[in-house]
Amino acid sequence: MRKLQIVLLLIFSFQLSGVLFSQKLNPETTEYRYWIFFKDKGDYKPGDILSPGSEGYNIAKAELTQKALWRRSKVLAPELVVNYNDIPVKQEYIDAVVKLGLTTNAVSKWFNGVSIKAKKDKLDEIKKLPFVEKIEGVGFLEFVKVTPSGKTVNEQDKYYSAKTKLDYGYSYWQNEQINVPKLHDFGVTGYGVTVGMCDDGFNWRKHEALMTRNVKGEYDWIFKDDSVQYQTQPNQMPGDSYDQDGHGTSTMSTLGGYFPGQIIGPAFDVEFYLSKTEAGASETPVEEDFWLEGVEWMESQGVEVISSSLIYKPFDLPNNQYSYKDMNGKTTVIVRAADLASKLGVVVVNSMGNESQTQPPSIVSPPDGENVIAVGAVDSAGRIAYFSSNGPTSDGRIKPDIVAMGVDVYAAASYSFTYDTAGYSYVSGTSFSGPLTAGVCALILSVHPELTPLQVLEALKMTANKKDSPGNVYGWGLINAYNASLYYGMIISNKPEITDVGDNQSISISVLSNNNILAESVKMFYSMNGGEFTERQMVLTEKSGENNSGKYTATVPFDIRTDNVKFYFSASDDKDSRTAPYNA
Repeated sequence: MRKLQIVLLLIFSFQLSGVLFSQKLNPETTEYRYWIFFKDKGDYKPGDILSPGSEGYNIAKAELTQKALWRRSKVLAPELVVNYNDIPVKQEYIDAVVKLGLTTNAVSKWFNGVSIKAKKDKLDEIKKLPFVEKIEGVGFLEFVKVTPSGKTVNEQDKYYSAKTKLDYGYSYWQNEQINVPKLHDFGVTGYGVTVGMCDDGFNWRKHEALMTRNVKGEYDWIFKDDSVQYQTQPNQMPGDSYDQDGHGTSTMSTLGGYFPGQIIGPAFDVEFYLSKTEAGASETPVEEDFWLEGVEWMESQGVEVISSSLIYKPFDLPNNQYSYKDMNGKTTVIVRAADLASKLGVVVVNSMGNESQTQPPSIVSPPDGENVIAVGAVDSAGRIAYFSSNGPTSDGRIKPDIVAMGVDVYAAASYSFTYDTAGYSYVSGTSFSGPLTAGVCALILSVHPELTPLQVLEALKMTANKKDSPGNVYGWGLINAYNASLYYGMIISNKPEITDVGDNQSISISVLSNNNILAESVKMFYSMNGGEFTERQMVLTEKSGENNSGKYTATVPFDIRTDNVKFYFSASDDKDSRTAPYNA
């Protein structure tokens, strides 16, 4: 089996102002990418409130799923759940730009603009269009090689614990360090949560740990097709580089892979939306406009967590005009987009970056965002990785927020260059501590779907191991998935365990709390053929601790998996009552 030899961290750099040029060559004679931002969307102006049932409201709502609407309702007033940003960019404006002999690369509803490639003389023509608000240079990403993991895959490193119900294989320690197996043992696996990922590609169909995962949608924003894996000519022109989907395959498996005895990600039961937003075939850095398109699409599909390992990095002039003072959570397009996604109810998790501990701080963007969960990296002993970037932000906020394992993380290696559907390797970088944390966020939301992004961040911080003395190396410290899931109160596992017992079925759920659970309150309610709900007492069959936490079971004389049966569970502790599914 060929091993993954290097880990790639995808790095962005971006320029911002009237029109700035990120490359060294002369913009008078060389084509570069630019954002063209428009003043309005025709009849619809910034700040307009869309009335339910109106034409504008219906247009804006057309591409939003019910899950997106529900998630937004947690954080927005009813009149803002569907809003101006959801209205498509006016086609006549795009057509006018195209008529100047230009081709659009990407379109953003949120920022009301298009990206194009042009020389400076064309910009002068674009500025004359009456509906153009401003022009900005498109930021670019760069592949940065991270020091490879020196650890090789050896059979003696495979770990099996009789104390856990799942066999994590080589991935045990990256899960155990953040207390994931304890949640898995009680049936908390991310079920019901939707996660979006942006990366260089995902060869999920040809890897044993990914081919069984629940991928709901995928899109290649570079070549505008529905395949996010490595492609060759003539299927794609030009073809991808041989390792195009290597990074994304590894990060996806870190978050939600599943092949017992090899790898189990924290949130292996989630639904995935995958966006290929970075190309590796060209020597020219790839711009951030594809990333923005991918995030907008995934948000509209209802994703609740976005995991990204991409950052903007300040470079010396003339390549970039950003400096540390701009790392304030407000300047770059990518942090503004991440902030907007968070304000729409999406938990945005981003790797802190691999720029090492420096002075001035090596903080980059979007980890500088106030609403972005910035994740640093530690080794298996909990020591900060030498490459993990440090804060604070230029306006004085602590970063990173938290840390997880990012040294010698066990991950899937893409079939594209291993030619092995069972290829694995150890990888290092904050690119992998980020997905581990995103997986934990999904676990939290699976048992507390009502939480907002800021509440999820608080749960992570206030249960981490340095919460009493946070700083700019470890943030609030190493996360604890189990404690974070209980931070906002009692939880009920949302995927019941169903076992056939003769003609009956045994139904089990887990109820966990830091308070005393009232055992007699744990009940199952079921309805058949649309009739009244019937109550059935559940019995504590597997105890955890002294407060009646554990597995509760009821037996019913029918198959609850049929369409004509509806059911839910309820429980109470000393402080609260809860149902599963939430708010049933």
